[in-house]
This record gives sequence, C-alpha cells and structure tokens, in this order.
Amino acid sequence: MQKWYLAHCRPREEERALQNLSNQDIEAFYPYAEVKKLYRRKMVTRIEALFPGYIFVRADLAITSSSTIGSTRGVRNLIRFGGGPCEVPDEVVYDLMCNCDSDALREQLTDLPRCGDRVRIEEGPFAGLEAVYQEADGDTRAILLLTLLQNATPTSFANDEFSRIPKT
Repeated sequence: MQKWYLAHCRPREEERALQNLSNQDIEAFYPYAEVKKLYRRKMVTRIEALFPGYIFVRADLAITSSSTIGSTRGVRNLIRFGGGPCEVPDEVVYDLMCNCDSDALREQLTDLPRCGDRVRIEEGPFAGLEAVYQEADGDTRAILLLTLLQNATPTSFANDEFSRIPKT
C-alpha cells in the first residue's frame, strides 16, 4: 500500500530529486510558494520552498525499498523515527497540495508591507518616524502616507529606507 513519507534532500537539490524520483515512477511532491521580496532595493518575485531541504515521497515500501529512494540522486535519506521511515498522513500532504500556491499563503510568506500596514522610516531626514504604506511606486520605491504637522502627506521613499512594523 502506498503511503507518503518525508525525504531529506541534499542542499538545493529538491528539483533534481523530484526529477530522478519521477524517472523511477515514484510520486513526489515539493511544496513551494511564489513570494515577493526585496532584493537589491527592487521587488522581485521568487519561488521559495515551504520546507527547504525536504520533499514528500509516495511509495509502497514493500515494492520499492527505502534504500532505492535514499540512493536517488538529490535525496539524502528518508526521515526516520524509531525503526522505520516516518509516515505522513495523506490529509496533510493533500492539504499542502491544495493550498501550496494560494494567495493567502503567498501573503503570509512575503516580507513586503501591504496597503494600510504601519512602517518605520529607517534612513534619511525622517528616520524614526512612523508612516502608513500606501502602494508600490515602481520596482525600487513606495508611496508612504506621512503625517507631518497633523497633515497626512503621500511621500515617495526608496524600498530600503523603511521597514514594516510587526503587528502585535
């Protein structure tokens, strides 16, 4: 009977492991999400692993031995607890498959503020002041709503000049 197991991969070789497992007709799943992050003052969209270094493998260990999976290029070994490989409940893997690239998950993983989030200005003449994030202004800048003399003024700042204040 086929069950889901967790496999530990070699560093940054999850894609290679998926391909090599697929070549052996072994089903594998690599949960990821597309997120927006700041990279060198620009907003970039990247694909990031939900569990870096791990993939889920579906196999019948009575037919396919765990050493076959462990010796696949890109795979380090199956995660074990006690004497045998750790089984992952089907529901957990199927939930991850359904929600893996969802908008809600993407918002949780992104480090960029959303409209209405409070930010703290870190650099420049307004350093230390708080503002409200309004929108992106191209790839390298953003519009912040800054309150000066009891008047809210939209002002453009470079993306690396402010940071989001965590919600409490």
